[in-house]
Amino acid sequence: MTPAGVVLTGGRSSRMGADKALLTVGGVALAKRVADALAGGGCDPVVCQGGDVEALVALGLSARPDSEPGAGPLTAILDALTLLAPADVVVSACDLPGIDAGTVAHLLSVAAGHPTAGAVVAHDHDGPHLVGVWRAATRSPLADLIDGGVRSYRAALDRLDAVFVNVPASVVVNVNRPEDLP
Repeated sequence: MTPAGVVLTGGRSSRMGADKALLTVGGVALAKRVADALAGGGCDPVVCQGGDVEALVALGLSARPDSEPGAGPLTAILDALTLLAPADVVVSACDLPGIDAGTVAHLLSVAAGHPTAGAVVAHDHDGPHLVGVWRAATRSPLADLIDGGVRSYRAALDRLDAVFVNVPASVVVNVNRPEDLP
């Protein structure tokens, strides 16, 4: 089954001062850049999860609201796993302008070699980043973690038998403030 792609677009963007998903880099909105990388890496369909659904749709993207706006990336990933079941999903934060189709394809290739891993996640010298393959079978264990009060992405990865894939730092640099934009 072809994996689905999910761009996480529901963050508050408080340090940026504007909705990061809609900011442009090289004339292309960040959400669109990431969606294109997911599609180019082998994901179909690709949807945006959370944020300003109307503005994302106006960009030509498929988008849907978070079930719990402001609840964080784990809840958004759970939403994606629930709504796109039974597909595995490749999830990426919208604020990664360097993510590319080759990295997405590489993560999927590594995931194919680790069929029991709950998630296969991009990693660099700073640790795991918010881009990776999440198995459909991880939905229930992730729901249990969230119900148990786990909100930290990294804490969830530690409990879900994640595989970490080293990627170049330039691919996973995220933009949080205006001065971070390339």
